[in-house]
Amino acid sequence: MATKRELNPTTCFNFSFFKEYMKELRKVDDNIINRLNSTSTQTEGACGDFFKQMSEAYANRDEAIDYCLKLMDEDLEKKNKKLEEDPDDFEVKNSIFTRESMRQSVSNERFVEEIIRERTLQVFKTKCRSFDVSSLEK
Repeated sequence: MATKRELNPTTCFNFSFFKEYMKELRKVDDNIINRLNSTSTQTEGACGDFFKQMSEAYANRDEAIDYCLKLMDEDLEKKNKKLEEDPDDFEVKNSIFTRESMRQSVSNERFVEEIIRERTLQVFKTKCRSFDVSSLEK
């Protein structure tokens, strides 16, 4: 599942951009009920297609969160080193606080992911009863 926007540091360091990026990646979950209701889920093929889309979407979202957290951790490490050099630098202190808050917001997306996955898998299991979804359950 390709997104229109590339994930890059600018996306990670602007939480509004990051949320919009994640929203794009969550489209498969947002419309699963309508799509499953309008498709014959009696065949393994239809369920398999949905399962593949969900798996790819989950992997892409995990990668996005991991990538942004890694960038933020690296940035925080640099800022903390600067602060060690000049402990009275208010701008650096403020920058660290801002970045830590942003990092926490991105990290919280993991909890959002858990909720979305749980709901999506519940719908999927209702429609595709015989399909094994254990690889997506955490």
